[in-house]
Amino acid sequence: MFIFSTSQKNRIALLLSAMLLGACSLQPKTSLPTVALPQTWENAPAQQSYGKTQKLWWQNFNQPKLNDLISVGLQENIDINLAYEKLQASRIETKIAYAANMPEINGTAGYSRNYTSTAGIGDVLRPLLGLDQGGSYLEPKGVSYSNFNTGMFASWELDLWGRYKLMRKVADANRQAFQDDIDAVSLSFEAEICRLYFLWVNLTQMVEVEKKASDILKEVENINNVSYQRGLISQTVLLEQSNQFQKVFMKYQELDNAQQAVRRALSMLVYNRPDALSVMDQSFSPIDYTQITPAPLKIPSVLVKSRPDIRAAEQRLHAASAMVGIARADFYPRITFSGELSIDALTLTEFGWGARNTQFGPTLTLPIFEGGKIARQVELRKSELKSAGLEYKRTVLNAWKETEDALANYNMTRAQYGNAVQMAENAKISAKRVGASYRRGDESKVEFLLSQLASLDGKVELLNMQQRLMENYIRLYVVSGG
Repeated sequence: MFIFSTSQKNRIALLLSAMLLGACSLQPKTSLPTVALPQTWENAPAQQSYGKTQKLWWQNFNQPKLNDLISVGLQENIDINLAYEKLQASRIETKIAYAANMPEINGTAGYSRNYTSTAGIGDVLRPLLGLDQGGSYLEPKGVSYSNFNTGMFASWELDLWGRYKLMRKVADANRQAFQDDIDAVSLSFEAEICRLYFLWVNLTQMVEVEKKASDILKEVENINNVSYQRGLISQTVLLEQSNQFQKVFMKYQELDNAQQAVRRALSMLVYNRPDALSVMDQSFSPIDYTQITPAPLKIPSVLVKSRPDIRAAEQRLHAASAMVGIARADFYPRITFSGELSIDALTLTEFGWGARNTQFGPTLTLPIFEGGKIARQVELRKSELKSAGLEYKRTVLNAWKETEDALANYNMTRAQYGNAVQMAENAKISAKRVGASYRRGDESKVEFLLSQLASLDGKVELLNMQQRLMENYIRLYVVSGG
């Protein structure tokens, strides 16, 4: 038994205190990289309010079919389900990390038949026993015996330096990062369904318009054929009109093909098959584009906390910081308590408590020479921590740029939409005026048909602008984090 003096006890206490304090600082103190964000957005509308956006933001469109598509897609889409499986895997890894420092108890049981050779052992024993060296002696060639054993082994490592605590931190941070990744994937998925849905609506309407335009031009072509036969117009005018009809008809075919491709893409995205949506599903609710205004924006400092990709980058930064602490812990000794109880017997009749073997005690493991591997591992983890910090900063800066771009594009498209509405209205009024003149006999039928064609051209431009407005509107929700 060791008896320590007071000074020795104090030294031991100081040593243990120093070791424990060192353990507390294994994980570096990591703060989020500073990004000098503005107080307000440069391209925010003058009367834009700042606040919280609606979680189910697509319901603002009042499109029951769209609501159903998103609801089904979030359940059925393969990419979404893969993301959830990754999240489930991260949850399992978290449970593994929490169980890593639990005591381990293992039981064993076995039987073996053994044979041990004794050849030559007599030549060694006879001189020691004083036997005649030349006498005849038949020594056995081997010994056979059975061995019956059972036992139990237990071990537990004392987490002096917080290694396992840091492992749990890493697992928790990675699990939260996967959750944030799912939020980002879901938001992008919802936005893509909205984009394809409104593109489907838009193309369906444009196909109808171009079909009417091609019918009008076909009627004009028939009238021109009669006029040409009567010598009222030249062949050049006739051919130009025929070419215009062919161009419009080709555009109609292209739009019809594009509309079908979008319908298949939307069907694939939602139902994982291209034929789930059909032409019979093209019954859309009216869309009031005048009511489409940006939702309340988040100020830049709030955006950093709400965007899922930024939150995921922050969690990965925390995980990288904890990994540095885990690498540093390898410099310190590890203490493991272990115990064993076993029973070994040569026969079943001897198999019992009297044949037991026991052992118990701590084991200290201390790295003495490892060729610098631990130091290099710490350097590697520090480099990964620095990369995670740079990745976080880049994500924040990209979010800033994406938001300003989305605001600028929306503002421009909103102004252009107003002009497109006015142009379409002017073409409609002009067509009505020509139609009235035609009915009074002041205008020819060809002039009347061409005025109708101009009105349809204005409608096509308005449809194009509506699609751009909707896409920029959707983009605003995505960059704001939903």
